[in-house]
Amino acid sequence: MAEPQEIDGIQESKKRVNLEYPLNNPDEYKGRLVFNVMQEPETDLGNVAEAAAGLASKLGEGLTDAFQTNNPEEVATNVSEFKNGANIPIVNEKPLIDLDRQVSLYLPVGLQYRDNVAYENMDLGGMGAAAERGLKSGSGAISSLIEGGLKTLTAGLGGAANKDVAKLGVVKLASSLPDEVSGAFRSAAGVTTNPNTRVLFKSVGLREFAFAFKFIATSPKEAEEVKEIIKLFRTELYPENINLPLNNGQSQISIGYKFPNKFQINIEYNGEEVATRIKPCFLRDVGVTYNNTSMSMHGDGNFTEIEMTLAFQETRTLNRKDVEEDGF
Repeated sequence: MAEPQEIDGIQESKKRVNLEYPLNNPDEYKGRLVFNVMQEPETDLGNVAEAAAGLASKLGEGLTDAFQTNNPEEVATNVSEFKNGANIPIVNEKPLIDLDRQVSLYLPVGLQYRDNVAYENMDLGGMGAAAERGLKSGSGAISSLIEGGLKTLTAGLGGAANKDVAKLGVVKLASSLPDEVSGAFRSAAGVTTNPNTRVLFKSVGLREFAFAFKFIATSPKEAEEVKEIIKLFRTELYPENINLPLNNGQSQISIGYKFPNKFQINIEYNGEEVATRIKPCFLRDVGVTYNNTSMSMHGDGNFTEIEMTLAFQETRTLNRKDVEEDGF
C-alpha cells in the first residue's frame, strides 16, 4: 500500500501549473528549457467595426461635399480635407498575458536554430537590363525608354551594323510566333536572347523549433508530473470551439475556433537566460511514444520510459533590428 505522503504528492502534481522534470535532484540539471503559456489579449473588434461604419458614412458625405461644385480648385481642397479626416487611429500592440502555466524541462542535446530567407529568379530581358543599367548609372537611359513608350528592344536592332545583333532582332520578332516556328528561327540563326536573369529578395521565413525529451520516472510523484506535462502541451496545442446555441440553449454547434495560446520559450542555465532568444511561438505538433525500447512497466501501472517531441513555429518573422539589438 502506498505511503500517505506519496498519495499526497501525486495529488499535488495533478493540481500544479508550474511543472518540471526531473523532480529528483533538479540541481544536477542547470540547463533548462522553460515554456510559459501566454494568452493573446482580447481585441475589441466592436471599436474597429464602429470606426469602419463611421468611415463609410463619412466617405459618402465627404465625396458628395467634395464634388458639389464646379470649381476645380474647391474640389481639390474638399478632397484633401476629406482624406485628412478619414483616418482610423492605430492603437499600440498590447503585450501577451502570462497565464502562470509553466513547464521547466532539462535542456536536451542538439539545440538547433535555423534562420532562412527566400529569393526568387526574375528574367529582366533586354529591356529590363537596359532599364536597370539606366537606374543604377543615374543617366537618362530610363527616361528615354519611358518617353519612347517602352518600345521593344527589337526596334533598335533592325538597323544594327553587327550582323549577330541583327539576327537577334529577327529572333526577337519571331518569338511572338508559335513555338515551333520561333525555335526554327533560333536554330537557323544560331543565336538566342539573353534573359538577363537576376536574383531578387522575396521574403523572410518563419523560424521553426523542434525539441525531443525522454522521461524515465524514478518515483510515483515524478510519473504523475510527466503525465501532467504531456497533458498541458496537448491541451495547449488545440483551439477552443466557438459555439452557437440552438433550441433555447438546449444544444449547440461549433461554428469556429479561437486561436490556441502561444508559448514563450526561454533557454536558461542556472536561472540565467542564455542562447539566442525566441519570439512567442505556436505549438504545431506533439508526439508521444511510450516504452520505445522495452515493454516493462512500473508496479503502479506507469510506463518505465516516455519520449515526447514538440514542434513550434514563431508567430512573426524577424528583421535586422531583432538580431542586432534585441538578441533574437
